[in-house]
Amino acid sequence: MIRIPLILAFLLLPAFGHSACALESESVNSEYVDRQFRCEVIALLNAPAAAVEAVLRDYESYPRLDARILQARVIERPTATTAMLETTLRACFGPFCRRVRRIEEVQEAPNALSAVTDPTRSDVRFGETHTSIEAIDDTRTRIVYRTSIIPGFWVPALGARGWMLRTLEDATVELFKNVESAAQARSEAGA
Repeated sequence: MIRIPLILAFLLLPAFGHSACALESESVNSEYVDRQFRCEVIALLNAPAAAVEAVLRDYESYPRLDARILQARVIERPTATTAMLETTLRACFGPFCRRVRRIEEVQEAPNALSAVTDPTRSDVRFGETHTSIEAIDDTRTRIVYRTSIIPGFWVPALGARGWMLRTLEDATVELFKNVESAAQARSEAGA
């Protein structure tokens, strides 16, 4: 099971254009509950689990996956299985855009990542993301992705909340299409 950093929850990623993409969304749901924007996506990727994991753990390559990510870097490795990830991205809510900075503690385990935002050093009051992957066979992987976010800035109730929920859904599906493409390319290259 893999858990990816929360920063990816905000992102709408451009497609890599790999012709063999076959991402299948099993379910996509989002809701606004207790001031939290929550999103869950379950999808099948046409890529080997090991390659998917390698793409997700290449944190500093996130800007290549999404033009809105301005910077992603590991600022500290407190343990061999913990990364402190700093990410800056451009987040837009309709015509209004802002830079959003996050510091997240990413816990790594075999086939698992879990990210929790440090609200004292981020533009997010609360953030937690859990993504797991399961190898279906040698070439297909099931993703279960869940995220909860409370922005540290005002998101208007009228219109913007619904837009944010749609963006979370669309961004997550597009993210995993791009992860699938990158994982396919990595697998084909034998990396």
